[in-house]
Amino acid sequence: MRKDKAKTKRNSIKKNRRSDINDISIENERPSLSECGFFWDNNYDSALKDKESSSSSEDEVEEKPKPKRKKLSAVERREQERQKEREIRQREEALASNQLPNSVDQFDRLVLASPDSSIIWLQYMAYYLQSTEIEKARAVAKRATKTINFREENERLNVWNAWLNLESKFGTPESLNDVFQEAVRTNDSLKIHTHMLTVHLEAGRQTELEKIINTIIRKFKQISEVWINCGEALLKMGLKDKSRHIMQRALQSLPASEHVNLIAKFAIMENKLGDKERAQTLFEQILSSYPKRVDIWSCYVDSLVKSDNIDIARKVLERAVVQTLPPRKMKTLFKKYINFEERHGTEEDVARVQQMAVEYVEKQCNKDV
Repeated sequence: MRKDKAKTKRNSIKKNRRSDINDISIENERPSLSECGFFWDNNYDSALKDKESSSSSEDEVEEKPKPKRKKLSAVERREQERQKEREIRQREEALASNQLPNSVDQFDRLVLASPDSSIIWLQYMAYYLQSTEIEKARAVAKRATKTINFREENERLNVWNAWLNLESKFGTPESLNDVFQEAVRTNDSLKIHTHMLTVHLEAGRQTELEKIINTIIRKFKQISEVWINCGEALLKMGLKDKSRHIMQRALQSLPASEHVNLIAKFAIMENKLGDKERAQTLFEQILSSYPKRVDIWSCYVDSLVKSDNIDIARKVLERAVVQTLPPRKMKTLFKKYINFEERHGTEEDVARVQQMAVEYVEKQCNKDV
């Protein structure tokens, strides 16, 4: 009996232990279905608060306004477009300089990518001229003048100048005149007229050159550079007397304040293209009236050196440094003289000029005392 009671007691204890174990395992295996809104544990309130806070933060993120793009002004937009065009042009010009296109399709792609690049258009024209397809080259020039943006004045001018060159070499006087008239109408008139000096000069057309010179002088006689360009063109053509006549007309048309510089430039041109003795005469005329013009002394010496008249240049410098001029101007002349002797003289010549400079400085110091 005692054995049966003990056995029954042990069985009841085992059942109780199993029940406790099952209870513990059930509690541990309870799922937390927070995503469905159900909670098996006691953390419902805290989880709900976390969810509300997270949802509110999401709402804040969604409701946060997106940063607005800064609106560009019309000037800024144009500048941005120009910058893009410049970048494209630089890339295409680099490509064109490294390897020239060898087909019409390649040129068409290039001008489509960089429509304002005169270099590509000129290469396109040259491509046809190499095969003597004049009409096609002319068509490219016409297409370029219509395609290039009107703001790109220099690019347009390059194409017009090339077109004038084309008509001068391969066209007729009528076609050249037609292109010239259209170029004057759509470009800077003075620049086109000035280019025509080169066109007629290179072609050796003396009559046409004189006609265009008369036209230029009549329209732009108030610009000193115009007279100089016309005089130079006549000298290059070998018409020395007419070039000198141009200088006299310029002195009558321009104000007196521009006469010295004008004569000096004609003297430089005479020394280079005309009569060297006449160039010296012109410089001497200026210095006789304006001996304090240090820049004229320097130009005179430079022109003599370029024509290998070293001895005459040395005499001119000796005359220049014995003058009584302000110290600043004398310093410039002595420096010019020393540099001249360093290049064309001997060490003794350099030392002699340096001694002259020292004596001048001492004389000035004694005057101040």
